Amino acid sequence: MKTTRSVSQAAVTTVFALMMCAPVATAAPPAAPDAGSLAAAVRRDLGISVQEYQRRADLAQHLAAFAATEQLRSPGSVRGVRLDQQGRAMVAAVGAAAQAAARQAGFQLTDDPANPSNSAAPQGGRPNKQISAPQNIPTPADQIAGGDVYLSRTPPSSQAAKCSWAFNAIDTDGMPAALTAGHCNETVLDGEAIAPDQQTFQWQKDRVTGPATGSFEKSVVDGIRDYSIVRIAPAARKSFRNNLVRGPIGGPDIRITGVGIPVAGAPVCKSGATTGFTCGVITGVDQPDPQRPPIRFKHTALALPGDSGGALLSGTLAMGIISDGGIYSDPSQFPTDRPGVLPPAPPGSPITLGRILEQIGPQPFQQLGPLAGGVLPYVPQVAMIAQSVVDVLAQNPGLHLRTS
Repeated sequence: MKTTRSVSQAAVTTVFALMMCAPVATAAPPAAPDAGSLAAAVRRDLGISVQEYQRRADLAQHLAAFAATEQLRSPGSVRGVRLDQQGRAMVAAVGAAAQAAARQAGFQLTDDPANPSNSAAPQGGRPNKQISAPQNIPTPADQIAGGDVYLSRTPPSSQAAKCSWAFNAIDTDGMPAALTAGHCNETVLDGEAIAPDQQTFQWQKDRVTGPATGSFEKSVVDGIRDYSIVRIAPAARKSFRNNLVRGPIGGPDIRITGVGIPVAGAPVCKSGATTGFTCGVITGVDQPDPQRPPIRFKHTALALPGDSGGALLSGTLAMGIISDGGIYSDPSQFPTDRPGVLPPAPPGSPITLGRILEQIGPQPFQQLGPLAGGVLPYVPQVAMIAQSVVDVLAQNPGLHLRTS
């Protein structure tokens, strides 16, 4: 499927459309810490309480586990699972045994799977931990967490891509690592082999790069999968030894407790450097092989350039990595174009999209979450795409996320 506009063009259109529909100011100083800010963000973007958000997130994982169990018992017996707009668990089951099992589990039967590709969770793909409510926990200032900004460049070049971290991890050699988007590695995005000198750097205001934090160990960006595994530099390892994702501005960080399976209708919240913390729902899942994990999913949590590589979670489960977004000619299919990156605007540069986004800051964008959530489900040509974390782990045996 061909994308009708590039990511940057679509981003420009989206940004200015949103600016026309809602007041946007320059970045304001962060608000004082507020334990209720997560609940406020969920209510703002999803119109539900944080308790209902947790219930739906947990219920989606029960649906995924049910589908996996039934598919093992009788392949093809579950055509789809989803949450409807009221947060009810819906199962499209074939055969009396599967239908009886769905009723016994308390799920409702439907003839419409809504998203046939979301036919089942992968084998062994059940949630590895129950979802628990995020807690207001103080975070040391030197910790780097999901949603934090970083720069990707190859020294001595001064060109850099601005991206966000997703989740902290431990790689197959037992070394500290982190997940982010594949297209944030511009060497691989240009079709070249991965190079050890393609590195990640801290973002420092008024400077292109701060200290180096890691190097790309693996990057995949092929129009379908889009992820990178970054091995953390020895001097920065202490900062990545946490399981945190940034919450709403002024609010608590969220501790990741496991990995979730994308399910249509499940609520998700996104943490990224450009637009901060916004929430939405999963609208479609790309799972061509029901015996394998979902590869990607579409969602309605607002994300713009600079959020690439950021974290998508449901409750306290890692769900996805921000990958792409734009206007697509065939909304019934997942896009197959390679995403692009938006370079940061260096100090003193003329007005660019990157500079505009930087000047606006994440706080105003967080307030636009309800607008995105109210429009995107009804405009299928515009889609936000995320890489499924469970697929990344399946592709890299031995890699696992930090949960403490």
